[in-house]
Amino acid sequence: MDGVDGLIALADVERRLRAYGTALWGVDPPLRPLVGEGDPAALRPCFDADLVRLPAVWPSLALYRAALAHVGAHRMFSRPLPAKGLKPLLTIVVSLVEDARVEHLAMRRLPGLRRLWAPFHRVEPSPSLMAADLLERLARALFDAGYRDGNAWVDKGQRLFFERPERWENPNFSLALGGDLAGDLGKTRVQINARGHRVDPAYRDDNGGLWLYDTPPEPPRDADDPLEAVRPEPMEGEGNRRNGPPQALPAPAPLAAAAETTALRPVARYPEWDHRIGLHRPGFVQVVECEPEHQPPMDVPADHRLAGRVRALIRHAVVARPERLRRQREGDALDLDACIAATAARRHGHAPDMRVYRRVRRRGRDLSVLLLLDASHSTKDPVGDGTVLDLERRSADLLAGALAAAGDRFALAAFRSDGREAVHWLPVKRFAEHYDAAARGRLAGLDGRWSTRMGAAIRHAGTTLAAQPTLRRLLLLVTDGEPSDIDCPDPRHLVEDARKAVRELAGRGIDVVCVALGGDARTHHRIFGRRNVLPVDRVERLPEILPTVYVRLTG
Repeated sequence: MDGVDGLIALADVERRLRAYGTALWGVDPPLRPLVGEGDPAALRPCFDADLVRLPAVWPSLALYRAALAHVGAHRMFSRPLPAKGLKPLLTIVVSLVEDARVEHLAMRRLPGLRRLWAPFHRVEPSPSLMAADLLERLARALFDAGYRDGNAWVDKGQRLFFERPERWENPNFSLALGGDLAGDLGKTRVQINARGHRVDPAYRDDNGGLWLYDTPPEPPRDADDPLEAVRPEPMEGEGNRRNGPPQALPAPAPLAAAAETTALRPVARYPEWDHRIGLHRPGFVQVVECEPEHQPPMDVPADHRLAGRVRALIRHAVVARPERLRRQREGDALDLDACIAATAARRHGHAPDMRVYRRVRRRGRDLSVLLLLDASHSTKDPVGDGTVLDLERRSADLLAGALAAAGDRFALAAFRSDGREAVHWLPVKRFAEHYDAAARGRLAGLDGRWSTRMGAAIRHAGTTLAAQPTLRRLLLLVTDGEPSDIDCPDPRHLVEDARKAVRELAGRGIDVVCVALGGDARTHHRIFGRRNVLPVDRVERLPEILPTVYVRLTG
């Protein structure tokens, strides 16, 4: 297992490798060179039923031996799996678990293989949440039971893998565990390039030999087939091979997501505050606008009485610009300047002007409000008979209807994020629009996805509010969590950025108030200030509380 400096050609060590493979597994594997462009260290072995292909040149003989031993373990303990219809992320994670499974079975038979493979597992724990980093750390965690990573996903995979070693004998173990882990990883929406994915460590093959990409899957023998839990439904128009003739199916989610992507429109770029260096990163975040899918407007008959109370409450709320009237004949207080002038006139022998009072008059409703809803994935959590987002939409509909009836200037929007290049802004009603059936349909069409990059959304809301010609401007943010996003492993970064964004808006005369449906109260207090956070102890009461909050803030 001695390494050799520089590159070693396969042609120079082929005979030694074939003898090594025969000594390990009792077979003489046919070896062929695998030639590729670029760095030879980036190439990965591959195999099929007939051949084993290794890079034509590689850094060391130990790497060639480790690769050949790994391929031999697959040939001894793996069976081909049907890949048709499976998502790339699933095949990648299942393959990684299968790599670990066959290696542990091989090490049971030949314990010395651990010394051969262990030097190539050198990755260390890190806060990175990039897919390639997580997969490489999971590979080490499944190889080395003593490795401690600290990431919840990696730790879960390690715990479930080593929990019952007797299950390694069953090839379906990799499908079951890999499907579970792939589902969890998919929920975090990590970005993975399936075509450019490189298996690590370097001695492991590209996993092409594990999957049958051109063979349809055989009908499952029972309902517990692990592939069934992760295989997507057939596309519309395709026959259901298990249950006879084709059936009409709803359009799959990926198509809907693709349609939404084409409708995205970049509208602004904003800086993001980096607390580590104490500076803004200019143009770091992009806001893209997409119109929510239109749905039939919400109609909840049980809310009619509540809607009436809310409209009366809003109508009588005092949200006008105060106008101070001086030199009045009647008023609430004396006008000091008028009193001095009247006294001076009397001392000079002139008739004093008795209009010596002042009073305050409110003229018009002089307030602009932007109601901003969190539409991240967490708002899909169930509450009562619906979800958090259902309550947000119902509450916004009640408040918006009352504001429209009172003639207040307001806008309604939602936000979510999918990385710094895609902070989604979903306008439901703009300031210049009416709150009509079309706006209510857009509100009903909001759905919860992705993450909560709050700072960019606050800045974009501030830009919209700053253009309104009113004395007071208010941003009312309803959220059930804390700032987070897939490309930001440091949770404090987005908290500090959101805090900076709130302070920037305060400097422009825009009030920002958070209605908190959950999350850490200390985090919300740090972002918005203790006085500007209104916690809702029971989310079910949000439709009653939100209009009251509005009146309290504007009174």
